[in-house]
Amino acid sequence: MELVLEKDPQRFLEKVEPLLLKREAENNLPLGILHHLVRQKEDAPPLLIYGKDEGEIVSMTMRTPPHLWILPSIALLTREQVEAMVLFMSNNHLDVPGVLGEETAIQWFVEAWENLHTSRAVLHMKQVVHQLKTLKEIKAGKGQMIVAKAEHQSLLKTWFEQYAVETGEEHVKNRTGELVAEGIQSGTIHLWVLGDGTPVSMASRARETKHGATINAVYTPDLYKRNGYATQAVWHLTQKLLTQGYQFCALYTDLDNPVSNSIYQKIGYEEIGRSVVYHMRK
Repeated sequence: MELVLEKDPQRFLEKVEPLLLKREAENNLPLGILHHLVRQKEDAPPLLIYGKDEGEIVSMTMRTPPHLWILPSIALLTREQVEAMVLFMSNNHLDVPGVLGEETAIQWFVEAWENLHTSRAVLHMKQVVHQLKTLKEIKAGKGQMIVAKAEHQSLLKTWFEQYAVETGEEHVKNRTGELVAEGIQSGTIHLWVLGDGTPVSMASRARETKHGATINAVYTPDLYKRNGYATQAVWHLTQKLLTQGYQFCALYTDLDNPVSNSIYQKIGYEEIGRSVVYHMRK
């Protein structure tokens, strides 16, 4: 297998997209990021690696600093191919602060990395990847969904900070102001509000792929939890996205949180994969 470090996101997307689309919903993260890179140049250039065997693209990995390396879900990926990626990164002195993605591929990566280096991989998070194609009917809840506006900016900044603490997503905590401003401007952050206009929960449309969209940043403050507000927010946002023409919606949940997993299953989301996150520690 030949490994290539590609510099141009457009060329990279053209090469790897057919491979990633075979499991489009499960690979919503790399697909969504690549489409974003094609549209908008990042301050730090991305690191894009693909592997080809007899002219066919068989593997890929990518990183947008300062974030972690991503390994997608590829049906025919082998341990040897992952080990070759690790060796390629080491030989080219590429920084590896951590890795995330499909759990089997990540396990192979971690074992290969620890065999070559003194640093150790520390498990940060286990996630379930869900996909919904058909929305199930649920009992209507009190309130309505609205698109967040500038008047909600201060509130949303606080909510995003609390969301980052609850989920352990440091990259969110460090960019709350920026993420809120972008979300309000793009109209992707949605709020569930009561009859008097009080916001009680939020959900956001995140990445887009060729046929689907991902929902993230689902959060309800402690004061309003256990009232079904998050369920209403996600149900109505999912309905909106499907009505707009997306063929499916995807979202991630914490594997160790049975409540959120059961809530989304009642709406119609089904587990399609597992994702894990590791940080490298010296």
